[in-house]
Amino acid sequence: MKKTLLLAIMFVSIISVQAVVKVAYITFQKTMDASGTKVENDPIIQTLSADPNLAVTVKVLTAVAATDAISDLSTYDVIIVQESFAGGAGMLMPAGALALKSISKPFIYNKTYALKSTRALGTSTAAGGKEATACLTITVQPSALTNDLFKACTIGTAGEITLFNALMTDTSVPSGTVTTLKAINYSTGNALSGASTILAVPTILNTDASPVSVCINDIPAGTAIDSETTISRMITISTNFGAICGTAGKNITDDGLTIWRNAVYILGGLPVPATKATLPVGTGVNTLNSSSEVISVDYYNVNGIKVLDPKDLTNGIFVKRTTYQSGSVQSEKVVFVK
Repeated sequence: MKKTLLLAIMFVSIISVQAVVKVAYITFQKTMDASGTKVENDPIIQTLSADPNLAVTVKVLTAVAATDAISDLSTYDVIIVQESFAGGAGMLMPAGALALKSISKPFIYNKTYALKSTRALGTSTAAGGKEATACLTITVQPSALTNDLFKACTIGTAGEITLFNALMTDTSVPSGTVTTLKAINYSTGNALSGASTILAVPTILNTDASPVSVCINDIPAGTAIDSETTISRMITISTNFGAICGTAGKNITDDGLTIWRNAVYILGGLPVPATKATLPVGTGVNTLNSSSEVISVDYYNVNGIKVLDPKDLTNGIFVKRTTYQSGSVQSEKVVFVK
């Protein structure tokens, strides 16, 4: 009887611990301003990599033609397509590895400027991407104010959330002209099947007054977007990569980071935390300046004994040890709670 009870308790402990979600973070290599962060070390990478519930593999691509492949995407739980890509990159087009109809796992898509004809949407007639000029905030739709994507965010009285502290150029230069300084963008003219998927729009729209089709949307699998149909759930976050990387990664606000964290948790099937995400300080992640592709993630208990799989962890304090392609190793204390 005692043995049976013990086994039952152990079983409950095992299944109640959150599984680690494997995330493929796909970005494109380009030279950023010295005042910003490197592509492979942007603040979203830093924040997600420090999360004990996520195992993040960063793939910094240099070849993004339609014929270039990413062979192992099926092994991940969540895929992120970052805005660092050019809107016309072949890999984003209907025949490419990151085509909307080809990504077989839930994904975050941060490239509004690809959503037009001759790009990701083939024969689309949509106008496509536009900048929300001089805009640092989004306005959440009234029906989405309690959506988990915005959980823990500070929402103003008019539904606004501040995502950035300042406008930046595409390469994180903090000064420029009205056309080169950016933060939030959106797409217009797209026809999406089904009910409206828009959760938030830029607080200030372009002066041409074109209606928003895609900004921050939660788009179900099987949705037709003009000429293409998704096969996986897609959350769009339409923000500029230069703004994300600006001021040594501190230009994006905690609320901006929280939306990214929440999106990964939602797509990965994890309960969304009730606290904000923040840029990690002093964890060792900030110092990575070469390839940050994750080779392995291991866990050890306080006695230094390796735990083979996170699902075997019970309540307590553990050490998460992440080994990167560059040879860098990050060790951090993590606390698992039922």
